Amino acid sequence: YILTNVHVLERANRVQVQLSDGREYEATPLLGTSLKDLALLRIVRRPGDKPFKPITLAKDDDLLLGETVIAVGNPFGLGSSVSRGILSSKNRRPEPAPGDKQLNYQDWLQTDADINPGNSGGALINIRGELIGINAAVYSTGQAKGTGFAIPIKQVSSALSDFFMLEWSAKLWLGAR
Repeated sequence: YILTNVHVLERANRVQVQLSDGREYEATPLLGTSLKDLALLRIVRRPGDKPFKPITLAKDDDLLLGETVIAVGNPFGLGSSVSRGILSSKNRRPEPAPGDKQLNYQDWLQTDADINPGNSGGALINIRGELIGINAAVYSTGQAKGTGFAIPIKQVSSALSDFFMLEWSAKLWLGAR
């Protein structure tokens, strides 16, 4: 299973996952929550593949303002990238720039680590290599620089719990006219 952002999958006809070693897998979107902008993908390992090593989740209350963070992603489709910054805020609520749609996500993490288009769905980790957030957005008014946002681990953990609960499928409904 792989976690990413819902907005990454919005217009996708086909979903592929490429690992840092170059291996590519077809992925199937399983569940998502637009409220938290998180989606769960499933990939099928090939015979002979080694098991994937999962990332360790940080404690949700162990975030300190000013601590070093690392953003991992694929900015502008250029390939794997890592950038370093600090945790600037633990509960930022971004307002939309003129002409942008309202972002409904609450209590985002803010960092000056480079989060650019293509980094969405990538990991925001602490210096111990633990996941503290999922990269989600950059503030782009033309004047802002170094203002990126990530979905905090507390919301990621909550979404994962929801995704793997048996009751989740009972919440789905179909409206037809």
